[in-house]
Amino acid sequence: MALQGSEEVGEQVEEPEDLNDQDASSISPAEEISLSPGPGGDEEPEEAFLLPWDRFSSWLHCICVVGFDLELGQAVEVIFLNFKLSEKEKTSICYLSFPDSNSGCLGDTQFCFRFRQGSNRKSSMGCFLENTDRDAPPCLKREQGHYYGYVYFRQVRDKSLKRGYFQKSLVLISKLPYVTFFHSLLKIMAPEYFEKQEPCLEAACNDIDRWPAPHPGRVLTLPIMGVVIKVLAHKLDGQKQADVLI
Repeated sequence: MALQGSEEVGEQVEEPEDLNDQDASSISPAEEISLSPGPGGDEEPEEAFLLPWDRFSSWLHCICVVGFDLELGQAVEVIFLNFKLSEKEKTSICYLSFPDSNSGCLGDTQFCFRFRQGSNRKSSMGCFLENTDRDAPPCLKREQGHYYGYVYFRQVRDKSLKRGYFQKSLVLISKLPYVTFFHSLLKIMAPEYFEKQEPCLEAACNDIDRWPAPHPGRVLTLPIMGVVIKVLAHKLDGQKQADVLI
């Protein structure tokens, strides 16, 4: 499935039909990070009933750090927050978070992919996101049974490693097909992460949990890591059918 945004679209990859036969022995256990909820922002009446981390969950399912090691193989090293991923979901994320056309190019690469959601998994924000879908154009609706992965992959030369390169991906997992928005969000988050590691991701999670929930047709002001993003997801009757950064 091709995911398209109003600006840049990275390399898109889709999960193979069946990963049951794939050897998951190279997927090492991930450290699952549980954070204390930060103070909420101004609440709208319809959001007053939300629990801690519900606002975060309306935008993201989780944030993953995927490392690529010559001896250990690919591994989900860290998961923010403590939302569980099945072993098959972890395998999918590992498999799809490495650019399949990588040819030794140094630097940073962004792309996105889609993978199957584990069976019997229900979103804690399902009812709320159904309201978001109701007002959204077809291209911005959730696809039932799938997650989207937005990847910021970094490769730099490192002679201390057997592979000869440092290779790691920061991956945002979401039910929302907001390609332009999440690519732009990663451009803010990923450089900070690669410089400061996990503590800055904890701060980012707290920032996201203060955001209002996605609301098609409304300009949203979203502070993240000292930067303010303004985003508009057009409503069903909008002339443009895309997520737009303002």
